[in-house]
Amino acid sequence: MRRIENVILLKVIGSGELLAALAMFWFFRENIPALIGAVILLGLSINSFVQAHKCYLRQYSPRNETETGE
Repeated sequence: MRRIENVILLKVIGSGELLAALAMFWFFRENIPALIGAVILLGLSINSFVQAHKCYLRQYSPRNETETGE
């Protein structure tokens, strides 16, 4: 898979997790376990967006062999 496909896939996954977390906050705001699950989903969503951003940066600024020391 090319990196741009990875970026798109990570953003789609992150968007789905974000929507699920917001729905859990909205529909289950009285239940503490559901709120904990929503916070966990929110963290996973943030992680997906961060990983997509890192992958995007690696795509447009590849490292040279001299920078990595190999």
